[in-house]
Amino acid sequence: MGGVRVRRLARLLPRFGWDPVVLTHTKGADSVDETVSGIHVEEVAALDLTRAYRWIRQRTKSPSPTSASAAKQPMSLPIGLTSEINRWFMIPDKQIPWCHAAVKRGRELLSRQEFSVIFASQDPRTSLLVAARLSRQTGIPCVLEYRDLWTGNPYYHITQPTVLHRWIHRRLERQALRQASRVSAVSRGIAEYLTKVHHDVLPAPVDLNYNFFDPAEYAVESTLPRQSAPFTISYTGAFYGKRKPHEFFEGMQAFLKQSGLTPAQFRFRWAGGASGIGDLEAIVERTGARPYLDFLGQIPHRNALRLLMESHAALLIQAPDDAIHIPGKLFEAMGARVPVLALAHPCEVTEIIERCRAGIVCPCTKESVANALTRLYQTYSSGNRWSFEEAEVGQFSADHAVRKLAALLESASV
Repeated sequence: MGGVRVRRLARLLPRFGWDPVVLTHTKGADSVDETVSGIHVEEVAALDLTRAYRWIRQRTKSPSPTSASAAKQPMSLPIGLTSEINRWFMIPDKQIPWCHAAVKRGRELLSRQEFSVIFASQDPRTSLLVAARLSRQTGIPCVLEYRDLWTGNPYYHITQPTVLHRWIHRRLERQALRQASRVSAVSRGIAEYLTKVHHDVLPAPVDLNYNFFDPAEYAVESTLPRQSAPFTISYTGAFYGKRKPHEFFEGMQAFLKQSGLTPAQFRFRWAGGASGIGDLEAIVERTGARPYLDFLGQIPHRNALRLLMESHAALLIQAPDDAIHIPGKLFEAMGARVPVLALAHPCEVTEIIERCRAGIVCPCTKESVANALTRLYQTYSSGNRWSFEEAEVGQFSADHAVRKLAALLESASV
């Protein structure tokens, strides 16, 4: 979602009087191709850790995320040597080799023409460091956007394994925040955390600017799924840590047993990957999910949107210990007007779903999942469309969100 959001902002901000230049790393050998036509992109080369890690994996014979087998069947990549290198030595993240080169190129750009503001969106955290350093060296104000927490993340132990690591991360984050003219967050939970922990260095109240969907990116009405197509649930994204599919597969098994649907009548389509879930293949086999499963691997964003448009519901799983982050796939599903099946405890995610009537929220139990799938199947069988609260859904459209961000940039540049 991160790259998608930045590309959208760069493409849409000119509507509101801004002419963005995107400073980014060069595409890796395994990057998913995305069109960036019409966007001024400055690519900065640096050490390609992905390529270096691929060499290490070949030497240690660890599974490669680009192997042919990974593209055909769902498999979970192990947390191995390269992950350990990242967590112990790549501070604040594995993009740190890019930082010096990015600051150098950024200074060159800022000296050649007039810029009003520097905007950085994280993850990666390194982008905030680049923006803060450029702002400090040039005097141009910077706006820092949080799509994810830096410190305080529920998975902080993965990237901040010791007290010393956490101290360094906190120090770097606060240095960046001190330099910021304004700070923005894509969820209320992130904004509240920043306010609570870093209130003494924040330049102003944290601005809330959610992720969004762009109606122009979706196919026309005639491409929407027909009743004659198989009842299809899609998932676009990764499974990792406590965001895992076990309860969904168990509930799916119970639903299929009750409904008697065959693989020709029901499909679960998964575009993404998984890491650190050692029993993934076992749960697929144990629940009998394999005949009903279409595993697509990593696909371009435009293909993911088409997948949503061809689905009757979109799966969303909120990690039980994460009440802060909002999966970007929620907004994509609302843009496609496809209801979500959300496995989540009460949090900001469930508030948005209920407010927009964007789908069904259920506990992480197989009985609840089976019941939710039954309700969605009944809507599908009736031939009716899911009824959204359109006025609320519109609050998460591109026009509303980008106009809000443009106003924030304007206030920072004064």
